[in-house]
Amino acid sequence: MSETPNPEVKVLVVFYSRHGATERVALAAGLGAIQARGSIRLRRLADLAEPQVIDADPSWKAARARMSRDYVEPRPADPVWADVIVLATPDGSSVEVEAYCASLRALGSMAGKIAMPLAAGGGEAALTALYAAAAAAGLIVVPACALDADDPLASVRAHGQQVTGMARALRA
Repeated sequence: MSETPNPEVKVLVVFYSRHGATERVALAAGLGAIQARGSIRLRRLADLAEPQVIDADPSWKAARARMSRDYVEPRPADPVWADVIVLATPDGSSVEVEAYCASLRALGSMAGKIAMPLAAGGGEAALTALYAAAAAAGLIVVPACALDADDPLASVRAHGQQVTGMARALRA
C-alpha cells in the first residue's frame, strides 16, 4: 500500500463576528489553508444576544443580516469531517465560540484534531478562554500567531498555512 505524499487536509473555519472584523480574520485563516492545499468549510456561529440588543445597534444588525445570507451555521458533520478547526472570536468575548467547543464532545471523539484559536486583535483574555474550551473538547491546541502590527491579516494567513502543513505532516 503506497502512502499519499500530500494527504488531503480538511479545515473547518468556525467564527463569530458582530461587525465583520472577526469575519476578516476567519477569511484570512481560510485563505492560508487553501494556499497550503487544504479543503475548507467556512461557518458562522449564530448570535447568542437577544434580537432587541442586536436591533438596537444598526451596524450589528446590518452585518448580521449580510452574514446570515453569506454563511451557514456549523453542521454536526463539520467537526467530524475536519482535521483542523479554526476557532475565530471577537477580541472582547468568546462566549459563542466557547459554547460551540462545549458542544463538540457530544459529536464524538475529537482526538487527533487540531484547534487553531484566533481572536480579532489578538486579545489575550479571549484566547485564554478559547484555549481552555478547545482543550476541554479534546482538541490539540496550537498557540495563536503573533499579529504583525502593519498587516495582521497576513500573519493570520501565514498561520493558516503553517497549521494546515502541520496537520498534513501528522496525517502522513
